[in-house]
Amino acid sequence: MIDHPAKIIQSSTAEMVAQRIRDEIMSGQLKSGDKLREVELSKSMNVSRTPVREAFRILQSEGFVVHNPRAGVVVARIEPEDVVHLYQVRAVLEELSAYNAASRITQEHINELRQINESMLSCAEKFPVQAREYDLDFHIALARQAGNPILEEQLAIVHRKTHIVLNFVPFQKARIPHSCKEHEDIICALEQHDEFAARRYMEIHFHKSTHSLKNKVIAYNQQQVNPK
Repeated sequence: MIDHPAKIIQSSTAEMVAQRIRDEIMSGQLKSGDKLREVELSKSMNVSRTPVREAFRILQSEGFVVHNPRAGVVVARIEPEDVVHLYQVRAVLEELSAYNAASRITQEHINELRQINESMLSCAEKFPVQAREYDLDFHIALARQAGNPILEEQLAIVHRKTHIVLNFVPFQKARIPHSCKEHEDIICALEQHDEFAARRYMEIHFHKSTHSLKNKVIAYNQQQVNPK
């Protein structure tokens, strides 16, 4: 079945509207709890209300906005406990991923992980957003070596949720070298095919990551309330 040209245009317009709203959320122009008014956005972007509504659906599925029955569509708020809950689940899955991968990983894939980690470190100073992408790439590449499709599938869901949080609270440059060192500890354990060490180093990594990200969310929310 071929899509009608009008539907294709409408879809691309909706994505354009969604991207502009994403950019404004990530830049801080739109803050947690801000209401998004369909009519105002339609006028300011010179589009009909239909692609604006579709953009809202896209952004809601990504976690950027929520629908409040009384307030309408508002920018989502990330709470510190949300991060803790997410990372508690993610840590368990990532530890299992490292444990399973250790007994079966090849030197080729060790080299791949090390290359991703080195690329992440090289972005630390000037490109922290790119470093974030390399960080997720590292964990995705490791999950592929775990030999458990269900685990990989569940991690993909958790990684998407992590990506949403990090869109609100970006990587801090100071944390990146520490994350890379923790990744290297995991890689060394994998290289030795030591399942227990790989799991332990992943546990340490997520203990530190959870603490760091929780504090960043607290600081972000305080800034939303009391901007400079």
